[in-house]
Amino acid sequence: MVSSKNFLTPRLPLAVSGELEFDHIGDYDDLIRQNFKNLLLTIPGERTMDTDFGIGLQRYLFENSRLGTYADIKSQIQVKTNKYMPFIKLDNVLVEPGEDEHSLMVRIFYSVPTLSIEEYINLSFTDDGTIIS
Repeated sequence: MVSSKNFLTPRLPLAVSGELEFDHIGDYDDLIRQNFKNLLLTIPGERTMDTDFGIGLQRYLFENSRLGTYADIKSQIQVKTNKYMPFIKLDNVLVEPGEDEHSLMVRIFYSVPTLSIEEYINLSFTDDGTIIS
């Protein structure tokens, strides 16, 4: 029996699914969100074929909480999004300290005008390296 669902790519992290071997993403909203989070969380140099790919937000976790660091994060998000996902329009990027000294909160409001998508990503990093999204 052939399914009429779209299976664009496996959902990350990989999880077993009843329909296919792994759970898959079936719409562009989720696909763009997954790829954007991948860009935000990949540490530059982690991809050997493209060592410039990624922002590595978790690297900033133990930087001194100061406006210069937050400006660097915003700048990297803008530069890397323009390079690797130019179809995304960044509407607002908020970088704030978390609840304790070594935590960080990043909120990104973005749109994809060609697909009429308006979304946001909310990432919180705790001092033990845990990512809460």
